Amino acid sequence: MNSTPLEPVATSLAALLSRVLTGLRCDVAGDLGAAVSVAHPARNRGGGRLRVLAASGVGESLTPVTTGKLWGPSILAALGEGPLATADIWCDERWPHLRFERLRDRVEATQLDVIARVRGAAAMPSIWDEDGIMVLSVYLDGPANERTVATLARHEPLVTSAVTMAGIAERNQQQSQRVLDALASRAAIEQAKGVIMGIRNCDPNAAWDVLRAVSQEVNLKLRELATALVEHIGQVPADKPVNQSVVHVDERAREIAAQLWKGLRQEQIGDGTHVP
Repeated sequence: MNSTPLEPVATSLAALLSRVLTGLRCDVAGDLGAAVSVAHPARNRGGGRLRVLAASGVGESLTPVTTGKLWGPSILAALGEGPLATADIWCDERWPHLRFERLRDRVEATQLDVIARVRGAAAMPSIWDEDGIMVLSVYLDGPANERTVATLARHEPLVTSAVTMAGIAERNQQQSQRVLDALASRAAIEQAKGVIMGIRNCDPNAAWDVLRAVSQEVNLKLRELATALVEHIGQVPADKPVNQSVVHVDERAREIAAQLWKGLRQEQIGDGTHVP
């Protein structure tokens, strides 16, 4: 019986991400392209270049440019700004170096006509591995808005899981354990976001911003902060997927989570809102 050799991990991941991006693009109004990039901001605090794992449509030519020297929404999302959207990628002061006229020497002339149609863009960051960030981005022929970001949020878990599991196949046992820890912590992160949304009456993006801001301010991994916050509120271990690792938190993480929760409660009391 003939056997078929296993497909290389990189090839398999590219094929899977290509299908995921196809589904995303069908779900976004005015889509011109999309991309998946990864980075390790903690190892490169000066910014640097994201690594593009997969791209389609205009994302194939535009993403390598906007994740390099002419940085744009993807890099800003990776550096901690959280989910973001822009009505006009070429006129946004958050990335002043990214202007259409500067692309003429960086992309093929045949691509400029398609790139010129791009107006809006959105980027959604997510935990990838121990200290890595994955960014899912999309480019539109009109303004991007909160609905665009919400669409990215629906597709992000599948993309992140695909990237994470592919990474496990390429790592040794110790490294793979760390990746599994990151994957297991996703449930706690979503729980923590839900708690913050409830007490602040805010959307998921604002809840993410709170977690990221505290995480960076106190130099505590976001997944550990989220897990500690969920355990502090519920007085029980945070939920985790069956047969996966759990993120262990130390006393410092618990103290920070308690302070964060106290601050959120006091904030609501100051607004005259009843907090149970």
